[in-house]
Amino acid sequence: MKLRSTFPLGLLLAAGLFAVTGCNLIPPSTPDATRYYVLTTTPAKPAAEAADSPHWRIALRTVEVPNFLRGKAMQVRSAGNEIHYAEESRWAETLEAGLGRVLREDLEARPEVGHVIESAGEDADFDVAVRVLRCEGDKDAKVARFSTVVEVYAPRLGAQLKARDTFIVEIPGWDGTYGQLAAKLSEAVDGLAGHIVTLLGTAGSPGKR
Repeated sequence: MKLRSTFPLGLLLAAGLFAVTGCNLIPPSTPDATRYYVLTTTPAKPAAEAADSPHWRIALRTVEVPNFLRGKAMQVRSAGNEIHYAEESRWAETLEAGLGRVLREDLEARPEVGHVIESAGEDADFDVAVRVLRCEGDKDAKVARFSTVVEVYAPRLGAQLKARDTFIVEIPGWDGTYGQLAAKLSEAVDGLAGHIVTLLGTAGSPGKR
């Protein structure tokens, strides 16, 4: 007597097909589309250095940024108070670290600046504090926008405040790409370095060593 299987043939075929092709049912991995950008130093412009020009030693404090700028996602503002975080376009380092690095290099490229001090134990002519207000793109206005508050202190006079100013700049011509946004914000930081040097000139003599 022959035994007849009661298991449907269709299910048997389906089970066999799944066993053979099951590994192909896993969806392919999606490539990471995230791109990372850095602020860059503006190439120093050749200039004749006067023999009697100042050669200030500057102590640059850690750059302060508001909490909404502490993430690495680059920012685009619209409608005045609406911010879009570009999660696939990110800073390669924290913004405060990148701003501090580039600002230090841009300052040292100025003939009036002899050295930007990194060690707290070194003697400085001026102590400079920078607090960032904005560092973003605006797609509607097609600009890169950067603003800070700068304070200059005289360490030898008991950290007396010598100058305080707000630096605001909009770099036009942003085409909406994030690589260009990083380049234009780098240009803005170089402008900040020049503004700081101007403030140092109006702050008066820090005194003799």
